[in-house]
Amino acid sequence: MKLFMKVFIVLNLFFIFNGLMTISRAGAEGELIVRFSYAPEKIRQGDIWKIYLSVTDPEGHMHQVVCRVEQNGESYHKPSLIFLKKGMEKQFTGHFAVYTQSFYELNDFVLELNILDREGNVRKTLRFPLEFDQSSEPMKPLPADIEKDLNRRIGIIDIDWVLGGV
Repeated sequence: MKLFMKVFIVLNLFFIFNGLMTISRAGAEGELIVRFSYAPEKIRQGDIWKIYLSVTDPEGHMHQVVCRVEQNGESYHKPSLIFLKKGMEKQFTGHFAVYTQSFYELNDFVLELNILDREGNVRKTLRFPLEFDQSSEPMKPLPADIEKDLNRRIGIIDIDWVLGGV
């Protein structure tokens, strides 16, 4: 158990100091609390991009996540909707998966996740930039013994890709 804690602490410090992870403190009443967020900023085309999140809503009103992609400062894609499963209204921990194409040149983009309540109000917006770099290492999942809940898939973000040169 001591080894697990040491590895967990070292990985968290690495992510925090390299700006790859954010940890939030409790916010104002009714505000969503992002306890953990991480997504690599560079992957290879054809890799599965995983966006890891742990979010808490003290009021228990989270209902869906609307995902938008921006390329070149504009949104060319229809939004992808992910409805949270029953029991995730108050808290969810896991990852969203984006399947990238390997056979076309893709533009870099920014993924925007909007967490909505049942009335359709945006409760929290998170943005994750992504750059395609064929020389980068393949994305590796988080070790299962570090945080098994983060390795649980919440949903797949469906993107109609805009090819390079747009």
